[in-house]
Amino acid sequence: MSETRSFTVRPLSKQTRNDHRDAFRVYLSLSSLAFLKLRAGDPCNIYPAGGPSRTAIAWNATENIQNTVVQTSRTLQECYGIKIGEKITISKVDGPLDEITRVSIMECSDSDRVAKYGEIHPSDIDHWSWSLEHPLQNCDGITVGLVFELELRNQRRSFKVADISSQDGSAANTLFKFTKASRIIMGDDLEKKLERGTPNIQVRPVGLGGVDRQVESINESLADFNLGPVNLVMPPFYEHTRGILLYGPKGTGKTALLAQIEAAGWNKTFHIGSSTFGRNIGDAESKLRNVFQEAKRCQPSAVIIDQVEFLAPRRTSLDAQSLASVLCECLDDARSGLILIVAATRHPNDVDDALRTPHRLAIEIELQVPTAQDRAQILRAICGCPSPTLSESLIDMIAEKTHGYVGADLFALLQLICRKARQRQMVGDGISSPEDITPADNIVESLPAQEIVGGLKVEEIDVLSALQETRPTAMREVFLETPRVKWSDIGGQHEIKRRLQKAVERPLKYPERMKRLNLNSKKGVLLYGPPGCSKTLTVKALATEAGLNFLAVKGAEILSMYVGESERALREIFRKARSARPSIIFFDEIDAIASKRGSASQGGVNVLTTLLNEMDGIEELKSVLVIAATNKPDVIDPALMRPGRLDNILYIGPPDYEARKEILNIWFRKSVIDPEVEVDVLASKTEGYSGAEIVSICETAGDAALDEEEETGQAQDIRWEHFETALKQVKRQITAAVIEEYERWGDSVDM
Repeated sequence: MSETRSFTVRPLSKQTRNDHRDAFRVYLSLSSLAFLKLRAGDPCNIYPAGGPSRTAIAWNATENIQNTVVQTSRTLQECYGIKIGEKITISKVDGPLDEITRVSIMECSDSDRVAKYGEIHPSDIDHWSWSLEHPLQNCDGITVGLVFELELRNQRRSFKVADISSQDGSAANTLFKFTKASRIIMGDDLEKKLERGTPNIQVRPVGLGGVDRQVESINESLADFNLGPVNLVMPPFYEHTRGILLYGPKGTGKTALLAQIEAAGWNKTFHIGSSTFGRNIGDAESKLRNVFQEAKRCQPSAVIIDQVEFLAPRRTSLDAQSLASVLCECLDDARSGLILIVAATRHPNDVDDALRTPHRLAIEIELQVPTAQDRAQILRAICGCPSPTLSESLIDMIAEKTHGYVGADLFALLQLICRKARQRQMVGDGISSPEDITPADNIVESLPAQEIVGGLKVEEIDVLSALQETRPTAMREVFLETPRVKWSDIGGQHEIKRRLQKAVERPLKYPERMKRLNLNSKKGVLLYGPPGCSKTLTVKALATEAGLNFLAVKGAEILSMYVGESERALREIFRKARSARPSIIFFDEIDAIASKRGSASQGGVNVLTTLLNEMDGIEELKSVLVIAATNKPDVIDPALMRPGRLDNILYIGPPDYEARKEILNIWFRKSVIDPEVEVDVLASKTEGYSGAEIVSICETAGDAALDEEEETGQAQDIRWEHFETALKQVKRQITAAVIEEYERWGDSVDM
């Protein structure tokens, strides 16, 4: 292959010939032709971004154009799906175009013409075929999907090239030459060919990542359209696939997958969306029927319906406007032809049930929130493999730290990472300081293009900085500050930390091991103990260290005076957690909404019932860990603590001697302490104090030192007498009776 150059697609300034003779010519400047080692009339391959190669004819531009511009006809753009302004590359093809041995032609006249003239009579097929030979021979090249207008016997009809067979059978080129030896197939011969199917309809995951299972399932269904003599004969009761429903959260790749299905090799695809039809329901029904009639004339064809819930929403009343009945009628009518209907939606339950039957949208394929392995594939698909900008280790690190991110989120994250790397390099090279870099500064244009494009190097600091500023799509509506607490900020509680780490990290790191041993991940953890013993701080550190999405909820915030509002708020919390999984829901003060049913109001009972159903109801809670904290474990309903719910019960009591030393050392490292203050002595004097009370003692001692500093006007370290003053002011709240009560409750629930 010769050298390539990127060209921008521009339209021709003049109209192309009506006979399509020059339809597939790509017009280049003389210098571009010389660069590509092409002469006028040579076949060439054009490569759209992210798409398969297409064949065209190189030609000298009749007007003065830039060396980075290629002019193409509207016919080429429509047949090859290339848009104005798109970037393509061009390379030379060795040898002439393959000669056609047989070309299948089918009528594609609009419904008005068919109604006026009727179907072509079998006795006239040979005459129409003979008349088509002349325009086909006049063309530089023929491709599948090319449409001809032909007038004969006062009838003007439209014909489309449905299939092409060449002498060598090569599928590398898409443009072929019609000769006097080529044969045209129409009528009964074409119908028989369509019944056998076409052997090249297949979805190729070009530019996609993490959807291998979905693509495999789709291609398994498309095998029904590729029936040939070597395939097994299916039994009489088998019905070919005609409908697929794709569903999944926003940003998981539904639209991108629809684009790949569109490029699978159909004669023609038809798009139906919420904006396709107007507000008049009668006109919309007529247009919908016309689309399916056109699809029948161009089969094998595909009808793509994005956001199908807007066209056929789930019926809530008999008066609701919907195209569901007409769509069902069209789907039933399409069962007799080679037509695939692919619909996409975020929530399948929002679609009319009449469409979700085995005879209509029979196959439902879910695009889930990607796993770490899927995210790595998506990142490599976006960056290219191998990527000159991101190393493999960085890609793996991003994949591990982006729990809950979908493909669209990963794309946005990569954009921010590149901007962070550019800013860091510019500042490091002395080009500008961070405060000087503004959108108005034309810094990029002032640098050589090669230095910017080829010189960008992404480092780990750029990734970590970008991760702090981004959140997955499912969490953007949850306005919470991401925890920044680490295990090193919490003194003691090593056994609690270890058990929490196992509950969270094992399902993420070792899913295959758990599956082999038939183990399910923990659904819930209950932390109980006296106030101030770091229950909330521990959960924040767990979310930070594991990198999970974190939803913090105070029990009292859910309660509402309006009937049903508390239950709705609770269901919404779980919905957000599911869409952003793997995630943690932290219920602080769980006793406010989960008190024993005998002692609660009817509203509280309903909230508790909703909580139980969400945790272990019909819809299984996957990859969502519920952690609850309470100071009053004895008032919580026992049903919440049975296996499968909050079954991992952990007691967080006052810190022991070693834990108190760790808490003091953590605080001392961030302050100015006099060398005479001994941590061991202070830890022994704070026995029975909670972690919060120990921190309060340190802060009170700091206040005493600050008071002295204001009186003397000299900087003061925190001395031992300041701590003695603080010990007198901060009283211990946790008595032996309180500890005994917690231990007695813990013994009663041990299993």
